[in-house]
Amino acid sequence: MADFVPIHPLGDPEAVSKASSNAGVTFDIPPDLSMVQVFARKGQEDNVIRKLGISDSPRTASSQKSFNALPLSPGQWMLVGNEKDSSKFEAAIAKKVAGIGYVSQQSASRVCFRVSGPKVRDFMSRGCRLDLGESVTSKGYCAQTPIAQIGVLLHQIDEAPTYDLYVYSGFARAFWHWLTETAAQFR
Repeated sequence: MADFVPIHPLGDPEAVSKASSNAGVTFDIPPDLSMVQVFARKGQEDNVIRKLGISDSPRTASSQKSFNALPLSPGQWMLVGNEKDSSKFEAAIAKKVAGIGYVSQQSASRVCFRVSGPKVRDFMSRGCRLDLGESVTSKGYCAQTPIAQIGVLLHQIDEAPTYDLYVYSGFARAFWHWLTETAAQFR
């Protein structure tokens, strides 16, 4: 039987990251992210929130020591951790929500693009329908929106601003193409 060899949707993400910087906008693909989607069982949303120590505020991510919790809809969150072994991360979260929620492994299903730089707000306005102005968003802002006609889970991770953009793996190459073509305008 053949061994399974995982292949990143973009080929070599380190090479992609190195080739993606310019003066106005910089891209990176954070390595070793583990992602799980957490679903609260019916009537257990408050218990999941309490057990995981996360916020119940819509459009606001929660940061814990080992993960960020990105709200998706009532009773659903994407948890993103830096654990290299995604199965360990999944098991730890599943243990915390046992009986009150359940977990779905998402590490291979999404690619995270980290976008930053002095012109990043202008860059984002080229494809994002949301107002990401300083008076509207801040660190922790989280929303699902189309960017360049591709569904994206957007998380503003700092005030610079820097954005983590989570895209389904099947759309990663098309999204990468849009990112690089649009960023070329901001050199």
